[in-house]
Amino acid sequence: MESENLKLKKLKSEQKLKSNKDKLLNSFIDSSKNMDDKIAVLKMKNSVDKSSFISSLRKMMKDK
Repeated sequence: MESENLKLKKLKSEQKLKSNKDKLLNSFIDSSKNMDDKIAVLKMKNSVDKSSFISSLRKMMKDK
């Protein structure tokens, strides 16, 4: 039971860290006026997480 709680805490902390990182990158995409900067951030997100890359790309395309 204790090992399950430790695994759950670890998973929660990893998810929170991932969420905070996504928020930070998305805010940079939103605030940047240079398209090259936005593309660079999208490429970085693609290397980390494919689903995050797709959602950011869709959001960016909606804004344009």
